[in-house]
Amino acid sequence: MEHVHIFTKRNIVAGIAVTLLALFVMFIFTASVPKRENITMPVVADYDSDTEAAERKNLKLGVVPGPYGDMFMETIQPLLAQLGYTTELVYYDDFIRPNFALANKEIDLNMFQHHRYLNSFKFENDLDLTAIAEIPTASMGVFSKRYKSIDDLEEGITVSIPDDSTNLSRALKVLDAAKIIVLNPSIDMARATQNDIVHNPYKVVFTPVEAHYLVKSLELCNLSVINGNFAISGGLNLSEALYNEVLTESYINVIAVRTEDLSEQFVKDIIYAVRSREYVDVIVDADGKYVGFQRPRYFFGVMGRQR
Repeated sequence: MEHVHIFTKRNIVAGIAVTLLALFVMFIFTASVPKRENITMPVVADYDSDTEAAERKNLKLGVVPGPYGDMFMETIQPLLAQLGYTTELVYYDDFIRPNFALANKEIDLNMFQHHRYLNSFKFENDLDLTAIAEIPTASMGVFSKRYKSIDDLEEGITVSIPDDSTNLSRALKVLDAAKIIVLNPSIDMARATQNDIVHNPYKVVFTPVEAHYLVKSLELCNLSVINGNFAISGGLNLSEALYNEVLTESYINVIAVRTEDLSEQFVKDIIYAVRSREYVDVIVDADGKYVGFQRPRYFFGVMGRQR
């Protein structure tokens, strides 16, 4: 009996040790895995513009075709110019290279993507990038050269959608909201695929293409679900879309930098600029080009401040 009693205690001690080791490994693994979704913005506390301390006064901004390069140069750069900055735009024709260029220090910041795309891309490619500010965003739209209304749609229509996983899911969500398809309501909509369609009343035939070809695809497809920046750069008017997306916070576009640069003066100056009343006033101008863009939540606080 004594021998059995000792054997049992040894097993208990061994079991506790194994459990503690497993918990320790889980803690280390969890701590080391980056989060896919993080929409917390850096805050500049006790802001003090000290451009003499700024190591970089000549910035390179990565953008894709669309309104965001113009938006930066027309609304943010004039405020930075007062602090002695210049900005050079570097154009890319896809959603892939601007993040790699930023990570490789070919540019200082980029401004073309939403929270969800940035977090997904940097997780999958092990890039240390951080969003520093939200910007007004043109929503995704359903466009057509053949139909004037969703009510006019017929069976067998062809629909082009972005081929990258993040924006493909987003496009399917837009089509679901427009009642062109029905997605399984129990899934994570942010990861929706064509396999999650439970009802396809128009018998839609999907054609995934690179996002920058979506406008051109309207020549061949009956409908296209197009990111707002590419729609605008392709000469489309957001007001003419058959349906316009209502953006959730994770789809608001951002300015991104390398995480190692978060303490740099140019980052603080950009955050200060986009949270200034001067910047917000230009964006919300009823006669301006950005009046139809969805605005970040912080705009309401800035607009409520006294001059």
